[in-house]
Amino acid sequence: MAAEKRVLLARPHAFIVNQMRPFLLDAGYAAVGARDLDHLRTELASTFRGAIISTAVTSTVEADAVAVFRLVRERQSRLPVVFAGMADSATMHITAERAVKDLVTNPIFAGPDDYRPGADRQTTFLILRKDDLLDAGSVERAARALRSHFG
Repeated sequence: MAAEKRVLLARPHAFIVNQMRPFLLDAGYAAVGARDLDHLRTELASTFRGAIISTAVTSTVEADAVAVFRLVRERQSRLPVVFAGMADSATMHITAERAVKDLVTNPIFAGPDDYRPGADRQTTFLILRKDDLLDAGSVERAARALRSHFG
């Protein structure tokens, strides 16, 4: 797949790898997962359409979502970011807000149902939850939002 269709799994978790990777492939993206923090730094020298940061407590990358978001912004400041996880919407929103608060003024967080095409991808963050990938209808809405967010 062409480089312009690659997505960086900047903070992989089992959910991201096992369930999101097939979703990303079906949506037209090739997922490249960071094995650890050093590998993430190396990968951020490459070209990607976007980055996905897991909000899970654990990851193969030995840094939390805050540190990974900071590294992504330092290395590729214009890269659109998706936060993904298994928690409920309120918890995901709080975790994503915590990750961006020191670097983004007035961030906007949107799930697949309320993501608006044309949103500023530097201040708007798509939130995908495991529940967004449960049935064909929700998967289609999630894929549409993802394609819009990653441009």
